[in-house]
Amino acid sequence: MVVARSPGNDTPFMVLTSVLVEPADDARRVPGYYMRRWECEEGIRFLKSEVNLERVRAFNWTAICRLVLLCALAMLYLSWMLERKRDLAERLIALGQPLPEEADFLLYRLLTGLMEAISARVYCGRAVPRLSLRKKPRV
Repeated sequence: MVVARSPGNDTPFMVLTSVLVEPADDARRVPGYYMRRWECEEGIRFLKSEVNLERVRAFNWTAICRLVLLCALAMLYLSWMLERKRDLAERLIALGQPLPEEADFLLYRLLTGLMEAISARVYCGRAVPRLSLRKKPRV
């Protein structure tokens, strides 16, 4: 078991692990492994819930592989937008009217904003999202 404490938080973070922890440096790495694994779990949950990867209706293996590839590309595009086009991502998140609290995993909010912008443009024919994407929103 590895016990870690984060600055400003009195509650210890405990990880039960099968990794052999001998020197202190190994013990410091274990919470990082856990956090990285949690990020991967968040990504899988996002693919299953928001991109509907759980509802596969394909009947052959090739079609399933293509569907998984398309879902992964959608997630890759959203992640790229968060990393490289941060101001556009923030404007899309604001367009999707997210909840007021700060989120660690922003792909849900980014997808909501992107879908809002696309549906307003395609289905309603409004140019409002296009104009609002040019300026930074007031928060």
